[in-house]
Amino acid sequence: MRIEPLAADPTALADTPLPRSALQRVVDTGLLRCAVPPALGGTGGTLPDLAAGARHLREHDAETADILLAQRLAIEALVRSRNVALRELWLPDLLAGLRAGTVALDGPPLSGHDTGRGWLLTGRFERIANLPWEGFSLVAPAHLGDGPASWVLLRSEEDGLSVEAPQAAAACGSSERGSALRMNPVFFREDEWLGGPELRTHLAPVAAALSGGQPGAPT
Repeated sequence: MRIEPLAADPTALADTPLPRSALQRVVDTGLLRCAVPPALGGTGGTLPDLAAGARHLREHDAETADILLAQRLAIEALVRSRNVALRELWLPDLLAGLRAGTVALDGPPLSGHDTGRGWLLTGRFERIANLPWEGFSLVAPAHLGDGPASWVLLRSEEDGLSVEAPQAAAACGSSERGSALRMNPVFFREDEWLGGPELRTHLAPVAAALSGGQPGAPT
């Protein structure tokens, strides 16, 4: 992962990354494991349980609630994925808060170029939460050939992935919380494929529960 030059200023670094303590506050709520099957490391419960906890958190600490939304959606993507090996590798660390996770639900999918040995992904996402400099996993839509976009898991350690400090994003006209992510390009191995377009349908009720909307019924 590369940090844009603007973030090299020590004062900018102090302001731009979300601190590790913020993710730890989310872990301490227990909500990361809420509505996750016990067999996968969760505590069970329902989406209404998750919604109630998220609503209470948002009323008292909006920034931490944003991090909960990002981390919990990344967890849900792995829970719902058919890629068992990828889930077993990363889900425990995301549940425990040992690694940050986030999901790019908005914006155009990444563009993929088939190299014969994997894909080169290019694109940009705006206003992404939960991006500490020490490393994170990104769940993102990507066009891999014809048809609707699939969902992939990208690690911040990959070459070509750049995070723009919020000050840089503001200079481009964005004033909301979060940072911009740019893939220019990032190599994607097909063993980190999470799922097809149906994954968005699975994430929608969880996103609603975490953002204060009606969680609906699990799909």
